[in-house]
Amino acid sequence: MRLVTYESAGTARLGVLHGEAVVDPARVLRAENRGAAPPTEMVAFFEGGAEARGLAEQALLLADAAADRGDALVDDGHPAVLPRDEVRLLAPVPRPRRIRDYLTYNQHATGSGLEVPPAFAAMPICYQGNAETVIGPDEPLLWPSYTAQLDFELELGFFTSGGGKNLTPAEAAGRIAGVTIFNDVSARDIQMFEMSMTIGPSKGKSFCTAMGPCVVTMDEVDEWEVRMSATVNGETWASGSTKDRQFSFAEVLAWASLDEPVYPGEFFALGTVGGGCGLELDRWIQPGDVVELAASGVGVLRNPVGQRQIAPEGAGLASYQGAPEVHIPRR
Repeated sequence: MRLVTYESAGTARLGVLHGEAVVDPARVLRAENRGAAPPTEMVAFFEGGAEARGLAEQALLLADAAADRGDALVDDGHPAVLPRDEVRLLAPVPRPRRIRDYLTYNQHATGSGLEVPPAFAAMPICYQGNAETVIGPDEPLLWPSYTAQLDFELELGFFTSGGGKNLTPAEAAGRIAGVTIFNDVSARDIQMFEMSMTIGPSKGKSFCTAMGPCVVTMDEVDEWEVRMSATVNGETWASGSTKDRQFSFAEVLAWASLDEPVYPGEFFALGTVGGGCGLELDRWIQPGDVVELAASGVGVLRNPVGQRQIAPEGAGLASYQGAPEVHIPRR
């Protein structure tokens, strides 16, 4: 299934992309008087586990049968099946319970000028993202006033459908809901400047996080065989695959759960695929550009680049006068 959060008539609800339509499982089941209905919000849907997913699958069958009969399914005056072009897709999970972004691709680490330490082989390492900054398809990428080098990140990540603590990789594999495209928007100059203190990232990462367009359930995707690409204004800047990385989804989740509980609705990104950002290419997006990140079997996450913000007089600190630009020598 291709799960989405869609907005129609000012209301955000869980839906399923189904051909050229968005099916609202809860409304389909109510329109057909089937009693139980799945949650209408994504985190609650993940918490519902196999039961919620089974109800959504039942709703798709009912929607197809109604379409074959020529019937329009309506729940309390609201259509239960809507044309895709008549709804707005939001981030699949507008507010994940938590975001962690890992570095698992060796090529991205070395291509970004980093020396890869022994810790890279021992365990997946992440920074904690800001769940309050998530945006969805077609929303502008925020450009903070304090950076001159905005960058995209070509990533895939997964949501959890179950929680736990001290999971084995085998146990963790059964708690993965599905995958989506992740654009970990980065302010490269201040990111490297602040991380010279061997702490962070902070301001370099905490302002804008794009996800979408849907969550594809794991029965429809091979985590090691997803082809990915990044285009800017229609020109391909980067392409790669999820194949060449250090840890599996299940291993990342198992490590996160060691002595620490994880919960349904958390998001785990696997890091940028090799060559999948402007830093590695020394090519930089500009205001007004359109960035499209594509993943085979998932879709395209499209976002225009917003204008650089202007800070109000007196905001921030006078001691910060900008950060040195970052340029990695090209090989």
